[in-house]
Amino acid sequence: MSSSQALFRGRVQAQGDDIEQDGGYSQSWARHVPVTDKEGYEFLDKLEEQCSEAQRLERKQPFAKARRFVKHASEQEGGVGPESQPPSYRNLKSKFKNARVDIEIGSGQTFIRA
Repeated sequence: MSSSQALFRGRVQAQGDDIEQDGGYSQSWARHVPVTDKEGYEFLDKLEEQCSEAQRLERKQPFAKARRFVKHASEQEGGVGPESQPPSYRNLKSKFKNARVDIEIGSGQTFIRA
């Protein structure tokens, strides 16, 4: 299955000047079934594990906001689609002003209740 054939696509990312890997760290999905809230938390956990301790500290608040988005999407909305694309989650007190966590919903209902 190519990602262009998948009905449900998206990714979560950690980006910023403190991450040397081109494009930052990323966890993505491209599949025929919706991503559950549980899987959303797992994607964020894996993403956070890719970060160094300093990078995690810079993104502590953004990761918490991203998890709240997943929770709200599941509990209040029954899942969300691309039209509910959240903003980048940033720590405005960070020494790296572009340190952030992004949730990108490419297509399909995402973060449905497991």
